[in-house]
Amino acid sequence: MKALLTGIFLIVLFAASAQDKIIKKNSEVINCKVSEVGTDEVKYYYQESPKLVFGIDKALVERIEFGTGEVITIDSNSFNDPEYYATQGKQALKINFLSPLFGTTELVYEKSVKPGKSWEVALGIVGLGNDIQEIDPVGVYGKFAWKFMRNPDYYQYRMHYSHILKGAYFAPEIALRYMKYDGEGYDYYLDEQGYSHSRYTGEREQKTTVALMLKFGKQWVFDNSFLVDTYVGVGYGFGADDYSGLPYGFIVAPEEFPIALTSGIRIGWVFGK
Repeated sequence: MKALLTGIFLIVLFAASAQDKIIKKNSEVINCKVSEVGTDEVKYYYQESPKLVFGIDKALVERIEFGTGEVITIDSNSFNDPEYYATQGKQALKINFLSPLFGTTELVYEKSVKPGKSWEVALGIVGLGNDIQEIDPVGVYGKFAWKFMRNPDYYQYRMHYSHILKGAYFAPEIALRYMKYDGEGYDYYLDEQGYSHSRYTGEREQKTTVALMLKFGKQWVFDNSFLVDTYVGVGYGFGADDYSGLPYGFIVAPEEFPIALTSGIRIGWVFGK
């Protein structure tokens, strides 16, 4: 029994004397005893001077390793703290508000992956809208984008997004479109008197177009239920037609100058948690 009590005493004594470690973001290690982990700073002292308490800004600390074996990782960027967004909708279903005016109907789904990052996929039906070029277009297109929300130029204590889906953003996007339409074709010939004439011979044409773009936009969320998303984008396009750019979902210029452009105003509904 005496040996058992002695062993317990030694274990307790070792645990009490074991030092904690504060690992800073620059890899510097402070061997000490941590007395308090506050909202702004970590307080500690050295065992040889227990009455002299020091403090270090939490923004400089990567983690704390206690003598008991417990480890606390410090995240000083409150933008990344999911607790701030626990009650907010993290998914959205949107429509392109003006796309029917340009001959398409577009539906969009967006999902937040983590604070500051989300992905979205869009499906558009070509021909379900106004035929502005009178070419009877029929087709479909799809888009996929990865959105990065903008962070401020500097941080303040407990600063975070007012909504996880709200804010200015940058988004790389890939778009693919397949469609059929009435092409422009003319047959030129000479009559018996040697005069030149032309005859319209337009046929249905089909075209597959790909675009790689960089989008810049801003999204507003109202009452955690309704949103408005505006954006413009520019990039490279392939497989274009000379027929006025075919502005269905996005525009791609001819191969001599293969620029791709996109823009839009989307409205939608926020849901899910």
